[in-house]
Amino acid sequence: MPKRIIIDTDPAMGTKGGDPEDCFAIMLALNSPELQIEGITIVQGNVPVERGFSNVTYLLKELKKTIPIHSGVPGTYDKDRSNERNWLSQRDNMEQITPLLKLDEKKMDAASFICSTCLNNPNEIELVTIGPLTNVAKALDLTSELEKNIKKITMMAGAAKIPGNITPAAEFNVWADPEAASKVFESGIDITMVPLDVCHKTRLSREELISIGEHKHPFCQFVKDSVEPWLDIRSDLVSDAGLHLYDSLAMAVCFIPELVECQQAYVAVETSGDHSTGETICEFNQSIMGRITKPKPNAQVALKLDVQTFNGIFYERVINFLKTL
Repeated sequence: MPKRIIIDTDPAMGTKGGDPEDCFAIMLALNSPELQIEGITIVQGNVPVERGFSNVTYLLKELKKTIPIHSGVPGTYDKDRSNERNWLSQRDNMEQITPLLKLDEKKMDAASFICSTCLNNPNEIELVTIGPLTNVAKALDLTSELEKNIKKITMMAGAAKIPGNITPAAEFNVWADPEAASKVFESGIDITMVPLDVCHKTRLSREELISIGEHKHPFCQFVKDSVEPWLDIRSDLVSDAGLHLYDSLAMAVCFIPELVECQQAYVAVETSGDHSTGETICEFNQSIMGRITKPKPNAQVALKLDVQTFNGIFYERVINFLKTL
């Protein structure tokens, strides 16, 4: 029986200069019989929510899939942080490839959708979060019963034993809304954290990505046009001409957990550091204070990855799928 999931995401494929990888993860989910997607919720992150909503709407339409889409509210969980991260909700200089849709304010928001779906299907729905955790934190505020009714969260988030990717301390998804991440980690929900430690072991080359556009199908050209600007930005910033498959790995771990080896840890999120905001401090009870205080673990943290098996799944269900359209 397939796992029933909600994908919480900040999809930028369709916005030039945004990280397109969330949409590869969505394609992986769509082509995986192990999963039943109950809905897709949009969060502010790689792009503002209206752009993410527009991008995933276009994606599903082109792939002829009918799945409920619910947008989150612009901004972060904490109002002060919203002011500090205000630029994440703007970004007007980014060129939009997909038609930009206006959000329907009468439609149920993402947090309410997460809450109602999980409460109506107690302990049956898993969340796969591949963006900031704003929507999940807001959903938890709606009722104290929610944390008991979410079966599990598999999240692309944080860095356990290596530096961050947006700052030396922090990974982007947690940095973009640290207060939300802190609330989710403290919720008591069963969490598998897929951090940069394993995500950086994945890689899709520039040549492989651009080759998708060699196929005549219009959607393949769209993918190429969306991916290429981000590859150029990455090359300028980090001298890396390829793409790490952060979100696709988290998606794969959701339905093939044996891809990774995890260790239990108590994960805390730094919310007030001058230089370390968004850091995920992972206590494996190996430090002196960890051995003394023995904090109760609140997450399984992925630290080792079967790269070859993951690559095979991704190529079969995403790359080969695109090349046979």
